[in-house]
Amino acid sequence: MAYISDGKIKEPGMQHLKMQYNEKDNYFYLGNYFPKRKSSADAFSNLIIQYKKGNNFAVKYFENIIVNIIFNYFWFCDLIVPVPTSSSMLDVYTNKIICLSLNALNIIKYEDDILKRTRGYVPSHITNRRNTADIANSIKVVNGERIKNKKIILFDDIITTGHTSGAIRNILISKGADSVIMLFIGRTVN
Repeated sequence: MAYISDGKIKEPGMQHLKMQYNEKDNYFYLGNYFPKRKSSADAFSNLIIQYKKGNNFAVKYFENIIVNIIFNYFWFCDLIVPVPTSSSMLDVYTNKIICLSLNALNIIKYEDDILKRTRGYVPSHITNRRNTADIANSIKVVNGERIKNKKIILFDDIITTGHTSGAIRNILISKGADSVIMLFIGRTVN
């Protein structure tokens, strides 16, 4: 597990983080995520797992990185919207914590009631089938007037297939968003 020493992150094997761009699917991410069940899981992947569990250190670590990225690269965006969780069973929704922090720091505006999950959804990387209609039917834009002509950052912790985030991007555009930039902490590598 990562720790702080002399004000710096110390972690054996931690990859140097820099924002990366996937041109094919049009999204930005910080690093590769190897699922826990894979033998090649690394320190970065373990930190993401801790983040998903609500570990305070991991949340603050990624919060600091995301604050700097948005401040330096996406300063022109109007609104950040987290991808709604696919399960309502989560006690801690760390993506929302980061969005609240960005809003409190006046880095970018966050409104809690833009996207709502209308029903549970099993992601396609688990079911091994892509059904864009299922995704679109499980997400609802609430208060659509708040996204009209806005440049939006769609934020999530991990991108695996991109089906969910791509469908949500299309929904936001169809409801009047000017543009949608997708930003993820990790990209799943199988």
